Amino acid sequence: MSKEHRRRIITLLEFGAAVAVGVAIGLKLAPYDLPFFVQAACVLGTANSAMSTLKAIEDAWTTTTHRCTAPGCDFRVRLQHTDAGENRVWREAAANHPSHTASRSA
Repeated sequence: MSKEHRRRIITLLEFGAAVAVGVAIGLKLAPYDLPFFVQAACVLGTANSAMSTLKAIEDAWTTTTHRCTAPGCDFRVRLQHTDAGENRVWREAAANHPSHTASRSA
């Protein structure tokens, strides 16, 4: 299974979970005889929040951050879905970024 195929499956699962949360809220609100647009706003807002939360969790899980090791330097590189070779290149780039090397030579 390719990485792209796996990411599509994860996105579909996230969407399914968000829809399930929205439906659950809709079913809980149904007995209260709310106007359609009020109930739709609650369902869509809850589903959107669930989807955003799940995407943030996925991003945090699949993101690698490389920081400059120099004291006081806040340079960093954030990567997603990279292989080991590309990860190594960016780790070295974070350690020797241009503003870091310029301040080192001054």
